[in-house]
Amino acid sequence: MSRLWAMPPGRLVVLTGAVVFAAFLLVAVVLGQAGVGQQRLSLIGGLLAYGYIAFAAAVAVRAWRARPSRAQRAVHRYLSEHPAVVTWFGTPLRLDMPNQPDPGGPGQANVTVGVAGPLGEASAEVVLARLNRDWEVLRAVLVMDGERVPLAPVRR
Repeated sequence: MSRLWAMPPGRLVVLTGAVVFAAFLLVAVVLGQAGVGQQRLSLIGGLLAYGYIAFAAAVAVRAWRARPSRAQRAVHRYLSEHPAVVTWFGTPLRLDMPNQPDPGGPGQANVTVGVAGPLGEASAEVVLARLNRDWEVLRAVLVMDGERVPLAPVRR
């Protein structure tokens, strides 16, 4: 079941729609051969349609709740756009982000992120500050083979 929920939401909704449609087709053929009336088949089709809509809504809510937080997006943007990180690890870059929600209000967050690419892997210790609604990276340090390498700030 966890493999099913790991699918992208759009693919999951379309696949489920195909399964529901195929199930209704089989039910309609079997019950049609048994002489069940169109009224009962319409009721079954309606119930399956409402069930599908409820499932699609549940998938949409789950995808919305699983989206990355503002802090995670700031860290991802900082590390994936940093020229030194791209040079040392290559592309595509994979970042293993912790699943921590944003703390409310102004504050500071310390996040450790796994960084991996075709040329190697390390971890990054990132210090963030919340200013108004957005998070800004104050400093970042890569930890590679026990050595701490500070990352220069990226100017925009």
